[in-house]
Amino acid sequence: QGTCYKLYREAFAQEKLPLHTSPEILRTPLEELVLQVCLLEEQRTPTGASPMKFLANAPQPPSEESLQQACEHLMEIGALDAISCDSTYRLTPLGYHLAHLPLDAKVGKILVVGCILQCIEPALTIAASLSAPKSVWLPFIPGVSDSRAKARKVHEDIICNGYGGANWPGGTVKGDSVASIAAYEAWSKGSNDKQRRQFAISNALDHNALNEIKGLRTQFKDALKSSGLLQSEDVDNTHGNDALLTSCVVVAGLYPNIATLMRPSKVRRIRFARLITKNGDCCRPSSSSFQLERIRNCSESGSDAYTVYHGKHVTIGTSADASDLRKKQEPFLSDINFVPRFAILLFGGQINVKENCLIVDDWLKFKVVDDLSDDSQKLADKTRVNAILVNEVRKELDNVMSKRIIHSVSFCSEDG
Repeated sequence: QGTCYKLYREAFAQEKLPLHTSPEILRTPLEELVLQVCLLEEQRTPTGASPMKFLANAPQPPSEESLQQACEHLMEIGALDAISCDSTYRLTPLGYHLAHLPLDAKVGKILVVGCILQCIEPALTIAASLSAPKSVWLPFIPGVSDSRAKARKVHEDIICNGYGGANWPGGTVKGDSVASIAAYEAWSKGSNDKQRRQFAISNALDHNALNEIKGLRTQFKDALKSSGLLQSEDVDNTHGNDALLTSCVVVAGLYPNIATLMRPSKVRRIRFARLITKNGDCCRPSSSSFQLERIRNCSESGSDAYTVYHGKHVTIGTSADASDLRKKQEPFLSDINFVPRFAILLFGGQINVKENCLIVDDWLKFKVVDDLSDDSQKLADKTRVNAILVNEVRKELDNVMSKRIIHSVSFCSEDG
């Protein structure tokens, strides 16, 4: 028994608000649920699993379209194989591991690839920061005048002098996820909680969010040990300081969330640069991204640039004038990381060699040029050879990763 106070009128509640919150199964991503269903079904029958048929028995089942999209997404990242035309699927070895990890499938793949490429420590931090509900970055320093500008300055200093920064021996990487590694490592240098809290306050960092990342890292590490993927923390972090390799891990996990940079152009009347995703959406970086100014102020000329991002969101503007086109829904991307093209070629989607080019998923086109001083025919021949070589390296890399994942599944089964 008690009193409930509601900060809106009773008429508004009756006319505008639903009587009940919609079930979680209808308003959350379904990838984790599909993995769990497939894991359960495959333990009961060897003929594969049908998430559609299984979840049709739920009191309020999700739409078939949503389930189909979730299955297609899991097939894109290599977690499911379709074994018949009636929506029956089977878990791959990677999908088996992802079903046992308590996090989003793409973020889980970051951990799996981090183990294989022996840079598990930065992979743990990235996975934890993407899974945490709050950002580690605060927009101001408490009790300091002009704190927003000063907060941005100390953030830039942490990024520049930390992991993946300008002077980092393992390579420079421009990215929000890599920046979270720099913040966590700088904060974790404190020998006790008091020192870490003081560092966070002085540098506009969220101490509680960083502590949550610390806890998630421990949770994920225990799950990886149980799965057989993480066998030796020292060996599996041999390349932990290689920021460029870490960016490859992010590509492997978050693919196909790739966006290309569309530079500004006076001819095409494009004032600010934008990011173009696979489905053709023209997106801006989120307002909190450290890549915002870099993208907005990039030059008209320059080489092609590619980014990997964690999520795409939509801001719904409000306007009294429905014809105000500037208030249209505008998508924006969060956790943006610039990545080299070879990271996409080696850890992205399906590669096809067409003439002298590599085509990734019939979308991203790369020319592998050797020496521009050669004549056109000789250059075309060399470029085609290089494209074939890159494709063969990719196949060999896929084989190595598959063997490691299958071996860890066998280890886990024997241990169980």
